[in-house]
Amino acid sequence: MNQIAQHLPVLIILFPLCATLLCPLISHFSPDWGKRSVISALFLSVVCAVWQLVIVVSSGESIHYFLGGWKPPIGIEFAVDNVNAVIILLVAVISWTTSLFSSPFEKKERTRSLYSAGYYSMLAFLAVGLLGMSTTGDAFNLYVFMEITAISGYGLIAVGEEKGPIASFRYLMTGTIGASMYLLGVGFLYASTGTLNMADLADKMPQLTDSPLIIIAVACLIVGFGIKMALFPLHGWQPAAHSYAHPGADPMIAGIMIKIPAYAMLRFFYCIFIEDSKVMQLFFAALGVMAVLGVLFGSLKALRYDTYNKILAYSSIGQVGYIAMGFAIGNVYGLIGAVLHIVSHAFMKAGLFYTSGALKYRYGIHETTYLGQVYRKMPVTSLTMVVCALSMIGLPPFAGFFSKWYLALGAIQKGQYIFVAVLILSSLLGAIYFFRIIEKLFMEREKISDEENNMRTEKKGKELPWQMLVPLIVVVAAVILIGLFNAYIAGDVLKPVITEVFLK
Repeated sequence: MNQIAQHLPVLIILFPLCATLLCPLISHFSPDWGKRSVISALFLSVVCAVWQLVIVVSSGESIHYFLGGWKPPIGIEFAVDNVNAVIILLVAVISWTTSLFSSPFEKKERTRSLYSAGYYSMLAFLAVGLLGMSTTGDAFNLYVFMEITAISGYGLIAVGEEKGPIASFRYLMTGTIGASMYLLGVGFLYASTGTLNMADLADKMPQLTDSPLIIIAVACLIVGFGIKMALFPLHGWQPAAHSYAHPGADPMIAGIMIKIPAYAMLRFFYCIFIEDSKVMQLFFAALGVMAVLGVLFGSLKALRYDTYNKILAYSSIGQVGYIAMGFAIGNVYGLIGAVLHIVSHAFMKAGLFYTSGALKYRYGIHETTYLGQVYRKMPVTSLTMVVCALSMIGLPPFAGFFSKWYLALGAIQKGQYIFVAVLILSSLLGAIYFFRIIEKLFMEREKISDEENNMRTEKKGKELPWQMLVPLIVVVAAVILIGLFNAYIAGDVLKPVITEVFLK
């Protein structure tokens, strides 16, 4: 490994961190160049993330990076294997496409350089938090990055629609409880083991798994992670946050901000605790119940709404339930399905929120009742909506089908047929509300036109600016390619690490 490659884990985080700090300064002289500095930094993170993924997959070895040269348990460790290399690339790609997608929205704020600088700094800061959560091997450092994610999320939700500040305040209150519960759990683990490094915690945990303090710590961690990933019934902040956030940032907030805490939960529990211990049995039981109820609740609530973002927000609660279901199944196929669903759902949901932002940008559409014949003027947006919706339902050959397929295989292998029934039922419910959207898009008469909306001259005859079209194309390509190459991703990339690290 050459000199640059060995520093990839920290470089991926440093690029957006530098952009966060420099963007306000550059924007003071030129808001456009301030914005471009963030977009460029996030693109460099994508390049480094691709390079890092190629290295760990081809070598079959994890990368361990010690900040400042201090080895654990004294220093902070970044650890990258096949699984979180995929997650890191996912975060980097969606962060970059979202920064690009936001550009036309921010053109309206040319005269307000401070607003544009603040928005793009928060967007880059959110990427820093999510990338750090995906990379760190230290329990307290995970808390630090979790709070970076939360703080930037509060700001991006608050600068959104009219009810954004209220949604942000609700998330602030609930998110603080979640962070406090996580910190309490980590504190209890530290009191029992004297270390915060996850590898050291794993070494010391076999002798402590029956300790009451460890059981209390696990309960706190389930609540803390559950709030951050909007797992039922700890999801109260999520529908409003996803509905009223800044339309440019919403794809990133909905696409990955609740998935990375889910990945952190997977890494934390499966890498520290022994599978047949009392605490893991508590974990399986609690998550199984929360997953089943969350899938059904989210699917049924989504049926009630005609507001596009509300449908997508409640749908996400059900989709997080799928991820938790994979954790509760706890075998190879269950965990492959969970990780694959984190990746596939991130692209699917980001894509759907890109279409939501595109509809708001061009027509100001919030309700699905105004979608009639929009496909004639917005073909790329409509294609993205249809592909992502069909993948969410779980139709082949799209990514969503295969993540559900692995979850079903894992549940059947373990004899947990209730999970299979819930997967089938929720897919049918998803088909109802997504086909209802598709029907309105293609079958209903046109209810809106450029003239009625006083479209600006530069928008006429043009679907969207290229900065908004590129993210739409990227997510469609990702949803299709993940589906087509699912066997390679599951068998050659994810399975070796899941069997050797998570289920050791």
